[in-house]
Amino acid sequence: MSNLDELSSPPQTALESQDEVGIVGQYYDDKTARLVRKYGPGPRIHYHVGHYPSSQTPLNVQEATADAIRGSIRIHQEGLLRYAAKIWGAEHRLSGRILDVGCGLGGGSLFWAQEYGADVTAVTNAPEHAPIVEGFARECGVGGQVRALVCDAMHLPLDDGPYDAAVAIESSGYFDRPRWFERLSRVLRPGGSVCIEEVFTTRPHGADVWAEYFYTKPASVLDYAEAAKAAGFELVDDVDATSETQPFWEESAAWTKAVLDSDDTLSAVARRQLRISLLANQALGTEWQAGGLRLGFLRFELR
Repeated sequence: MSNLDELSSPPQTALESQDEVGIVGQYYDDKTARLVRKYGPGPRIHYHVGHYPSSQTPLNVQEATADAIRGSIRIHQEGLLRYAAKIWGAEHRLSGRILDVGCGLGGGSLFWAQEYGADVTAVTNAPEHAPIVEGFARECGVGGQVRALVCDAMHLPLDDGPYDAAVAIESSGYFDRPRWFERLSRVLRPGGSVCIEEVFTTRPHGADVWAEYFYTKPASVLDYAEAAKAAGFELVDDVDATSETQPFWEESAAWTKAVLDSDDTLSAVARRQLRISLLANQALGTEWQAGGLRLGFLRFELR
């Protein structure tokens, strides 16, 4: 589940004193309505960055309404999945039985089911999200193709496989990578793919803003490759899309500012949360541009 929304990260003291997996699940349960407000309406709701091809004319966010900005964000989030599908050869790699690990509200799961006919197990550790995902699937007419599974990504059921592929869209930063790859090696068929879109570190402390705001644990591509190799996977694709995703932060910050400026019904708490979000989005845009973070698409194959 990617984590782009209008809330600050969970209190660090709570996270240090409770099981991290449960806390992250509760964190996402608690903010479902806010995610829907920014990235909805459904049924295909995404919360990850968008892809902005250089050939497209950018939205003038200074003059756009909050609704217009939200519409542009949604279009480019779908664009990111279409870009991923092209890179990963989705027509033959992501059209069978796949795991969508960290599925959020199921936007990606519905995308793979609707666009490529996949049979998707949508994995989430946020219990409240499971019935939402399955409800959206029924609304889209793919209720028989999408099943929500509430579990820790490191404990995927071994009796569910074999799967043809696993997909993780801005969710793998929450996982214990060596344990996750080891588990995937036991539930994927030989030759199966692990397709990852994620934010990677490129220099010391470069990802601090991302990590602190979203309570994730970013790592380098090399860290991923080593964890994957130890579990029997080989890195076969590595595509950098940092520059083509940077405009997301301008639109996300602009949406937040537009809501702050136009919504007189916001509570004091909600207004404070949006101000925190605005600062974080601006900081992330700066870090993206400065090269402290890298947005990449990786694909591993099980040998």
